[in-house]
Amino acid sequence: MRATALLAAALFTAPLAACGGGDDTAGGPPTVNWYIGNEGWLPDVIEACNAEASGAYRIVAESLPTNPDQQREQLVRRLAARDDSIDLIGMDVVWTGEFAKAGWITPFEEGELENVGSAEQVLKGPFESAQFDDQQYGAPLNSNTRLLWYRKSMLGDRPVPKTWDELLDTAEELDVKVQETGKRAESLVVFFNALLESAGGSIVQPTEDGTTELDLPEEPTKKALEIMRRYADSAAAPAALSTSAEDDNRLAFESPDSDSAFMLNWPYVYPSVLEADPELAKDYGWAPYPAVVEGQPARPALGGYNLGIGSYTRDRDAALAAVNCLTKPEQQRTIATTGGQPSVLRELGDDPELLKQLPFLPIMTEQLENAAPRPVSPQYNDISLAVRQVLHPMQDIDPEKSYDDLKDLLERALKSQAVL
Repeated sequence: MRATALLAAALFTAPLAACGGGDDTAGGPPTVNWYIGNEGWLPDVIEACNAEASGAYRIVAESLPTNPDQQREQLVRRLAARDDSIDLIGMDVVWTGEFAKAGWITPFEEGELENVGSAEQVLKGPFESAQFDDQQYGAPLNSNTRLLWYRKSMLGDRPVPKTWDELLDTAEELDVKVQETGKRAESLVVFFNALLESAGGSIVQPTEDGTTELDLPEEPTKKALEIMRRYADSAAAPAALSTSAEDDNRLAFESPDSDSAFMLNWPYVYPSVLEADPELAKDYGWAPYPAVVEGQPARPALGGYNLGIGSYTRDRDAALAAVNCLTKPEQQRTIATTGGQPSVLRELGDDPELLKQLPFLPIMTEQLENAAPRPVSPQYNDISLAVRQVLHPMQDIDPEKSYDDLKDLLERALKSQAVL
């Protein structure tokens, strides 16, 4: 879940079969091949770290597809084949457990990470997403969480909704739309997991042997499903809900003649509207993610990248040096201001430079302390596919039946028995 402005293909000219950790040319610095999706901030942070390295190493971006599922598929194929061209990986936070369990990334030893190696340095949500089996396998690079966005002119003097019930009630009273993702994709899992965690439940829980087992308590799960069904059945749901993704929501909300007063989305939507229409940006308001249970804080989605060092790299030292440069405050500021993706560092939570461009940063920093990572599990991919299969389309959700179907399919997914 890391939507930012796409880069021109010319920025990523290095071939995917480049040699990992070797000399780029005879006598040249070791190359650190960084496999990551196209992000608007990549050229700036790579240029900065390559300049700082002064010839000790050279980072080269190896472009992955925009779609996170396709990114994972390409990486899994290469890592399973012990591809030594993979020095550094920009991992979606949900891949950490799977890649660690499979032996595809190496753990960081105590003291190796200069900027993101402790809970004192890193916000709670991002730091926990980088752990597996009591070891740190990821270096948090940036983070993300969803906010409730609203159009001030449409809301008027009404209070900003604080719960999902208030949100849907207000939207129905105003006869306006609420933009949320409904496509059979990872974004649907993000939506469900945030509701479930906010209701006091979780999909899985860790076991002592480093695996996970099903949790899925009945009452919180059904509450989450009831909200999804109510939303899908309401006049507040857009007609294209079953095929809508984050950027579809952004475009619908950003339209000058939009009938959408609310949107649940990542913070990249704000730099987007600032660039597209600065006057319209003045009509954007933001608020914390809606709670499920009144009086209890929401546990919104957690996104972002963790950096992982590939187990088959030929130069782990160079890859580690690159990680320590990329996670410095200077690079964190660039990622935040260029891509609208907040820093993971506690020290930048109220940074004046960032607040100028990300005025909603204090809300995000607070949410990241309580954000809900999707299950950190070696079986995450099957878990995700199971949720998508049962809960799409949202209009067909029956809280009683869907709970039983989801529980059954997730139990089989955790045993690698599900046919998805």
